[in-house]
Amino acid sequence: MEQNLLTIEETKQYFRVKDNRTIHKFIRQGLKCFKVGTRDYRFDIQDIKEFVEIQKQLNQDILEIRPIRKKTKSKTINVDFQKRKINLEMNRVV
Repeated sequence: MEQNLLTIEETKQYFRVKDNRTIHKFIRQGLKCFKVGTRDYRFDIQDIKEFVEIQKQLNQDILEIRPIRKKTKSKTINVDFQKRKINLEMNRVV
């Protein structure tokens, strides 16, 4: 019986990520793996596919559709133009 076991490098290529930290984050989120030696992990391709499906379902449940709010102009703008003119003259760089 032959199983397709992937290393961390092959798993990174499968997910198209560049960093090992992302794979370690996936392990903390529930990606099944087993440890080989002190630092190396092996992943079953079926476990990876199940993890992807579970993450799709979780993200679909979180996704909410909200209407886009229109931008509105403020109708209560009180600008003292004399103070503004004085501030602009004082802050002018010569």
